[in-house]
This record gives sequence, C-alpha cells and structure tokens, in this order.
Amino acid sequence: MRRYDENGRKMVIYATEELAALQRLPGAGREMTDAEITTAALADPDTVPPSASDTSFTGKTGREALAELFPPETVEDLLTPRRGRPKAERPKIQFTARFDADIVEHFRSTGKGWQVRMEEVLRKAIAMGL
Repeated sequence: MRRYDENGRKMVIYATEELAALQRLPGAGREMTDAEITTAALADPDTVPPSASDTSFTGKTGREALAELFPPETVEDLLTPRRGRPKAERPKIQFTARFDADIVEHFRSTGKGWQVRMEEVLRKAIAMGL
C-alpha cells in the first residue's frame, strides 16, 4: 500500500504479511561484523558510495578530526561534557501555593503549558500594579 505524508513525499506502508515476505539482508536477526555491515550497505542500490573526501578522517580520533575543522577553543568546547540542564539566567524557585479549584481548572483546560500561561497572567497583574 502507498500513502503520502503531509510534505508530499512517498511513504510505503507494508502489512505484516508483506513484511514477512521481504528479502532480508544477510545477517538479519544476528550480530553482524563491521565487514558484513559495510558489504550489505554497499550492495544496497540506495546507498551512495563514499567520496574520496569522506576518507580524510579515517583512523583519526574525534579530537584529531575536529581539530582539522575547528579552532582549538571550539574543539575543547565541543568535547567538554555537559551534564544536566543549562543554567537559567533567572532560575525559577519552587514553592507551594493553594488556589481555588476553578482557577486551576481554567488554566489546566487550556492544555499543555498552563503553568507558563498562569505565570504570564501574574506578570501582567504585577505590571498593572496589583
């Protein structure tokens, strides 16, 4: 069966029986070696063979390959691990507040992001001097 997505590109959707009848790559259902994966990929008619410029990074570490593309400070920045969420300019604080049920239900009924919209209303009230 063929269908088209919202961008007009062709998409093929197979039924379970059609999937079972499809030809499998050698090694399907088991661990494949790198050589088997490369051979299967190159045998695929949709695979574009690597160009000569694609092999310039062969045998190099990530740091060495990046050093050929970026200045040293950028390489260090790219390779520095970042953990957790980025620090906010104005971090939020957590506190407990109690509101009437109808107020909370009104904002919740507006869907995802209701807490942000509630915050915007409070900011507008502050700006008006309330």
